[in-house]
Amino acid sequence: MSEWYDRELQNKNYLSPIGFRLIIQKTPKVSFLCQDVGIPEINLGTVEAKFQGFVPLPLEGNLSYGDFSIEFLVDENMENYLELHDWMRGLGVPVRYDDRYDYLESSFKVKKKADFKNRDEQYSDATLIILNNNYNTNFEVVLRDMFPVSLSALPFNVTGSDNNFLTARASFRYTYFDIFKTYNKDGDPTRGG
Repeated sequence: MSEWYDRELQNKNYLSPIGFRLIIQKTPKVSFLCQDVGIPEINLGTVEAKFQGFVPLPLEGNLSYGDFSIEFLVDENMENYLELHDWMRGLGVPVRYDDRYDYLESSFKVKKKADFKNRDEQYSDATLIILNNNYNTNFEVVLRDMFPVSLSALPFNVTGSDNNFLTARASFRYTYFDIFKTYNKDGDPTRGG
C-alpha cells in the first residue's frame, strides 16, 4: 500500500461519551456512582520572544493542568459524599489538629500519630478508564497525587415536581496525568505510553 494510506486514520469509530469508568483509590464509593467526568485541560505557557518575525514561543517545563472535576450521584446514606467530606476535613484541619489523625485512623487504620504525616495518606492516584465501542478498555488516564479542593453543596428542595436524585460535584488538584494506550495496532491489549 502507499505511504499516504498508512498515515490515514485506521479506526473510524467515534469516541463514546458514556464509555468510561473511574477509580479513585481513597474514595471507591464516589467512583461507583460517578456520572460526569472529563480529561482535564492542559496548557503550555508561552514566552514573548523579541526577535525579528518571532511570535510567542512555548517555554519548556511551563505546563499547567486544569482541575479534575467529577459529578456523582449521592447515595441515601451519604457514604460517598462523606468519603470526600472526611478526606477534605482531614487535609484542612478545620477545628483541631487531631481531625487529621481521626480521619486517618478511621479510614486507613493508622495507629500512631507519626504515621499520618506520610504523604501517601494525604493524596490518592485516580484512573479514568476510557472504553471503546465494545466496552473494552481503550485508554487509561492516570492522575498522580490527587487531592480534593472543593465539594458542592447538597440542595434539598420540596417544590420540584419530579424526584430528581441529588448529585454532588467535586474538584481535585493533582501533580500531573499520564495517558496510557491499552491496545496495539492489531487491537490486542497492551500497556504502554
